[in-house]
Amino acid sequence: MPRVISIAGLLFAVAGGAGLTEASERPADARAAPLGYETSAFELAPFIPLDPPAWTEADVKQEISRRLLREKRRRELVVDYYRIGHALSFPLPLAQRPTKADLPAGIATITYPWLIWLTWELEERWRIAHVAWRRFDDRAAGELLQRELAALATWDHFYETMNQPGLATAHLAACLARALANPDGWDAEKLKSARAAAEALVERDVWPWFLKTWSGDQPYTARRLANIPVITLARAAQLARVIGSTRADAMEAKTGEILRAWMKFRTGAELHTEGTAYDGYLMDTLTEWLAFLPAAQRDELLHAGHDTFRSLADEWIELTLPGRFDLHAPIGDVEPQMTFWTAPLLRIASWYKWTDAAWLMARVPLNRLPAASLVEAQPASALFAGATASPPVEPRQHPHAVSLRSGWASRDIAAVVSVPRAPMSHLHNDAGHITLGWQGRFWITDPGYQQYRKGDERIYTLGPAAHNPPVLNTLSQSHRAGVILGLDRPQPEVQHVALDLGACYNKLPATARVQRDIWLATGNDMGAVVRDTFAALEAKTDVATHWLGGAHLAWAFVDGWARLSDGEHALWIGTVDEPLAPSALTRDVGTRGPLTLSHRTNLADGSGVRWWVFWCDAAGGWSPPRVTATGSRLHVEPDRRSGANGGRWFGD
Repeated sequence: MPRVISIAGLLFAVAGGAGLTEASERPADARAAPLGYETSAFELAPFIPLDPPAWTEADVKQEISRRLLREKRRRELVVDYYRIGHALSFPLPLAQRPTKADLPAGIATITYPWLIWLTWELEERWRIAHVAWRRFDDRAAGELLQRELAALATWDHFYETMNQPGLATAHLAACLARALANPDGWDAEKLKSARAAAEALVERDVWPWFLKTWSGDQPYTARRLANIPVITLARAAQLARVIGSTRADAMEAKTGEILRAWMKFRTGAELHTEGTAYDGYLMDTLTEWLAFLPAAQRDELLHAGHDTFRSLADEWIELTLPGRFDLHAPIGDVEPQMTFWTAPLLRIASWYKWTDAAWLMARVPLNRLPAASLVEAQPASALFAGATASPPVEPRQHPHAVSLRSGWASRDIAAVVSVPRAPMSHLHNDAGHITLGWQGRFWITDPGYQQYRKGDERIYTLGPAAHNPPVLNTLSQSHRAGVILGLDRPQPEVQHVALDLGACYNKLPATARVQRDIWLATGNDMGAVVRDTFAALEAKTDVATHWLGGAHLAWAFVDGWARLSDGEHALWIGTVDEPLAPSALTRDVGTRGPLTLSHRTNLADGSGVRWWVFWCDAAGGWSPPRVTATGSRLHVEPDRRSGANGGRWFGD
């Protein structure tokens, strides 16, 4: 009998037994129904559940069935270029490579990489067809996959629109490698065409690029290990191995060498990272490359990489929004569309038997998982079913951030603080920037991306108004040189991080001090307290601070405090000895959503302390807390009518 379940009010059904059945009339994921490119779109999407229960093996099969139905019905491929607001369609099967002449400009100042998003969409489609064919014996899915992969034989090159190998090459290589690994059941002519495409990709397109890019003994640097060239190499190496290419040994050896170098940089003084989204994008490739290796080689690399993979797992787990584990704190370039990190986390959780990662992954909504993660999820479901304990709650340092949190449910609070120390382009100059997650929203937030098109939006996303560290005499940070001075629990229900930000700014006096301390209060009364300490700056230094509220949260001003509300809960924002007025609320010309609470103060003698309080009011009351500063300490006493218990001290 069919089993029917509800996900966020939408019903899907799947029949038991072999094969897959047609499960749904309407899509319920962001790929099928694109959401606006706006900071809160995924937080507010009604079809993405909050605090969902752990999914089961049957749930995974049902989700695959729902997506397969959509793919079988498609007659053209519609690709959402969300970053620049374009939607383009392509015929299926795609028998020729779209070139620059076939496409609009996108961004006038660059040759826009249209094929990246196109091949993302193709890979989603082909992974679903492949798993349905091989795991559930859906022959129609197999025919679809064979027909469209065979059509690649007529492509002139497997290049991006700028006519060189890149991410589009890599995604096509991965699709061919997966499908050609098992020739059983293939139509003979279609298999011949698909293999011809694979051989052309490796020999004609990638090999000359490999000799130019990766041959020789040029030393590795962090920038040389950026995601694009490494992904291109590893996916081509994976395909070369599958088709028995004579180029496989050289490309495989180089991929292993690069992975070892990446591990060294990640856990060494370089603290190498590209942020949660792009670390995930790279590791989706490298962990699948590992999965295709012979067991002995894979085990040796997993043993050598234990600490590296644990660091990645901690980052992907700890930087999630409480109650919505598909979303990471938006620091640096973190796009909610890029959930590539879920597949490598599933793989390493299975390899190392890490139950904390398994517990979290089993609660990522299935309609947010990419196809690669659905493929990994079903075989690993037994591990996830046995993972009954949530991850421990401790303040934790990561290569580009610090995480403080009270727990994992939407009622919990999490503060993620940016501390970038690597030179990679997907990070921003924003040490000390704090995002605050609670009740399924990021209440204090960040744009989470950088716009590539010139204009107001790019200026905003990379500028001081998009981040909340202090701006000194209009000078924002220009170096990634934040130092973690301390990370501790000064009280059982208080977590604390101290950051030295002085070296992040140009042109400060040699003896200048800029320090940000952040305390996270957990337990019955929750909130965050921020103390900015300045010393030995120039006299009359102007200090500006910009706090971005989550888009579509409602603002009010009560008794000198700012109040953010989602209609049920409230977050109070205040400072000491200076009321906040409605005139401080602005909307930058470049923002895609958040309103900004801007504040300015002047340090007459170049020294001083500025306190900020962010206090959670679960009852959504209208009476702000009371605060009292005494030297380097601050007392916060919430409104008693909110159900709070007494007050708390923060500080030294």
